[in-house]
Amino acid sequence: MTCKLDKNDLKILNQLDLNSRQSNSKIGKKTRLSKQVVNYRIKKLIQNNIITSFFPHINISKIGFSAHKVYLQFKSLTKEKENEMWEYLINQKQVTWVVNCSGKWDLIFGVVSKTIQEFNLVLSDFMNKYSTHIFNRVISVFNKATLHHRRWLIDDQNQKQWELGGQIENIKLDELDLEIIKLLNKNARMQIVEMANKTNISSSLVIQRIKKLQEKGIIGGFRLGLNKEKLGLHYCKAFVYYQNETTKKENQLLTSCYNIPNILGVSQTIGPWDLELEFEFKTYDEFHKTMKELKYQFPLIANFETIYIEQEYGNSFLPYKT
Repeated sequence: MTCKLDKNDLKILNQLDLNSRQSNSKIGKKTRLSKQVVNYRIKKLIQNNIITSFFPHINISKIGFSAHKVYLQFKSLTKEKENEMWEYLINQKQVTWVVNCSGKWDLIFGVVSKTIQEFNLVLSDFMNKYSTHIFNRVISVFNKATLHHRRWLIDDQNQKQWELGGQIENIKLDELDLEIIKLLNKNARMQIVEMANKTNISSSLVIQRIKKLQEKGIIGGFRLGLNKEKLGLHYCKAFVYYQNETTKKENQLLTSCYNIPNILGVSQTIGPWDLELEFEFKTYDEFHKTMKELKYQFPLIANFETIYIEQEYGNSFLPYKT
């Protein structure tokens, strides 16, 4: 059932999507609402399951991880077996993202690993268990991406984006860093005092550690999870194939994609296609219109394929084994 939100709800959600750790007082100043009103409305948005999570944006490449995506078409698969496969994947520690889709692909999952051997082990275990139900399988190597704040919430003209991937580094995290990251992953709005109690350290040290993680680029920001069904949104994904590619042409296309208010993610991959685009739209027609306009505008796009994401697990890319 779709829920209607008023302008004040949308302004609060916009601020939380920009930085979900900012205080209710700061959100109130930016939205011209009292701290009490902001607090009440956030609680109602959580109670009504409009807000599903608050989580940190983790750039896994900073701590030595790379990502692969696996795209699957099924055959001879019952609903029970599909549910079993879903549960199996979300319980694998190195599988950080799983989606059920309609379109060319039935399911996509992402694996984070420090070596190709680690990735292959996860993939082999999965295929040993479910290969009889796989009609087609494609693998892409995740290169780099930008994730974008939801400008459509209030027709925000300001852009904010977070980088994911890129040059692999090997910044070391100690047990305390990991504990803090995991607490933030459970609830990025958790109060400093509560985090201090859970980690048995001082509040000032928690603040210091979070600041250091941000300065090093490990935590890029603090994001917001929304219930797309409740908001009447369609989660859409396009796979873009290039022709006559040059860096200049690609950069022009990327800049145009960044300016689309409904864009969620722009991913450059190494695989059968060259670019993956993710959107939130009210209708499928809006999605297809946007993609056709991009193709008309940029001859670089030879073709594109689309899918609709129906169910999603994972959004922070937090690797559980570090």
